[in-house]
Formats: sequence, structure tokens, C-alpha cells
Amino acid sequence: MKQKLVAGILLILTIFIFCGRVASQGAGQQTAMRTEPPMKGHRGTKFYYSREINPFYPELAPYHRTRGGYVTGNCTWYAWGRVCEMRGSKLEHVFTGDAGTWFEQNKKESCYPYGQEPKKGAILCYKTHVAVVEDTDPLTVSESGWKIENKKSRIVFHCGEPWRKEEKPLGYIYVTEDD
Repeated sequence: MKQKLVAGILLILTIFIFCGRVASQGAGQQTAMRTEPPMKGHRGTKFYYSREINPFYPELAPYHRTRGGYVTGNCTWYAWGRVCEMRGSKLEHVFTGDAGTWFEQNKKESCYPYGQEPKKGAILCYKTHVAVVEDTDPLTVSESGWKIENKKSRIVFHCGEPWRKEEKPLGYIYVTEDD
């Protein structure tokens, strides 16, 4: 009887410890800064390379052929995938149109909170581009696809100071649960 009680307690403790580790690993993976582009087939990229999750895949994903060249990771494809990755779940609302419409569409439809202050996990919106805030001090973003290549090449990706630092953003859309 004593052995069964001890075994039961040990089993329960093992389950709690295991679940705690799995939860903390998942949270760490979702919020770790992305400093490399999401490559198809690599760990943690399901939010980028799935039509069921990312409405911008495959048409705006890397290596899609257009009349003018290859899209090597459009900003809308990347931003959608990145904020879903940070949240650990798909966004409820689908932004339609190009990047320049996201801020006003969100504001008009009251989908997510928005404002002028950068917050980790927020979508940074410009007139023609979107990026994702990775950190606020200093402001660090990850972004992709601000140009089209004439041939297949690696994803056009950047993590660091916003490349459009001279352009005033329209604002930020707060889509992660931290905001």
C-alpha cells in the first residue's frame, strides 16, 4: 500500500515537472527573437509555410514566381507568420490587401488594439510595409520582402533597427497576448 502511494505521488510529480518543462520550452520558442529567416522544413516554421494558417502562402512566400521576378518572402507573408509564431496560434482576423492597408483596416474594423507605441510582438505598419517588433529597447524589428529578385535567392530578411527608420510609421497593431 505504501509503495503504491509513493509510486502514485512520484507519477504525479513527474507529470507536473514534465508539463512545466514543455510549457516553458514552448513559451521560450514563441518569444525568442527571430534573427534568421524562416526556412521551409525547419523547426518552428509551420506558421509561415501552411496555407491553412498563413493566408499569404504560397503566393507571397519565398520563391514564388511573379512577372517581375521572384518574391523572396513578402512582408505580409512574413509578418503574419511571425506574429502567429510569437502568439503560438493563428490570428483570428485575416488582413486583406497589401501591407499599407493593415493599420487602417484594423482601426476601422476594431480587430486588435492599436497605437503609436512599440510593444514586443506588435505589427509595425508603414504606408507600404509591415514588420514585427522583436524588442523595444532599442527598437528591434524582424522584417522581410521589401524587394523582388530577378532570380531565386535567399529570403530577403532583416533583424535589427527598422530599415525604414526615416519614415514615420502609421502605427502599431497589438496582436500578441502580452500587449
